[in-house]
Amino acid sequence: MVTPLHAYTQRMSVSKPGREVHIRVPKTAELVARHLRKQIVRGELVEGDALPSETALMETFSISRPTLREAFRILESEGLIVVRRGAHGGARVQVPSSEVAAGYTGLVLQHRGTTLADVFAARVIVEAPAAAMVARMPDRVKRAKRLTEWLDEFEKSQDNADYSARFHGFNRLLVELTENETLMLLTSMLESISDAASATYVQFAPDDEGRMIRRASKARHTLIEHIAKGEADEAEDLFRRHLAEAGSVLQAAQGGRVIDVLG
Repeated sequence: MVTPLHAYTQRMSVSKPGREVHIRVPKTAELVARHLRKQIVRGELVEGDALPSETALMETFSISRPTLREAFRILESEGLIVVRRGAHGGARVQVPSSEVAAGYTGLVLQHRGTTLADVFAARVIVEAPAAAMVARMPDRVKRAKRLTEWLDEFEKSQDNADYSARFHGFNRLLVELTENETLMLLTSMLESISDAASATYVQFAPDDEGRMIRRASKARHTLIEHIAKGEADEAEDLFRRHLAEAGSVLQAAQGGRVIDVLG
């Protein structure tokens, strides 16, 4: 049974010696949104699930239709639900995704006038240690094999239209092999900008694309060897230099800010 939420929405005042402290209690719509949000992030509601009808939710929470719709707007702005209007409409669940997070991060960085140099420097700091983490794992040979399989497949598909777009997939896979969810999310945000920078780079310097990819492939094969042998320090050092060099090439060709490649 869900407790009616009106009881929690008043503004509270707590008296302290010499002063009164005002504590803002969330609005009813915010509390409803929080309740539904918890159900989504805990997996109680999954992708594509339809929320109960507005009438049912109004009865459950003892709230008005405008309050419920305000809660829906909060969840829509967070990308957690999609609301379809009309006779066959309703709210359906969208689980949080790294793509949505990456997209919003890109907007924030554009608004702040962030430079590509800033992003590429952060990428080195965040992603380089992943190589050492994988190299220290007991099953590092198995994980190195996955990297080799990805790289072999990538090198065979040079004629595909999305070849350049998939260039940074190696970095994503390497970080994925750490099994560190936080690191994977941060990498997804950074690599989405790197992908856009690479696509723009090909337009500015198409003759250099093949040379850059060949250098990257050579470095990646050597990196895989270090990982398979458990040479963690060597793997991290090589990956750090590889990321720094790739970032320098992309930045030198374009310079500018994040908005120049995402806008």
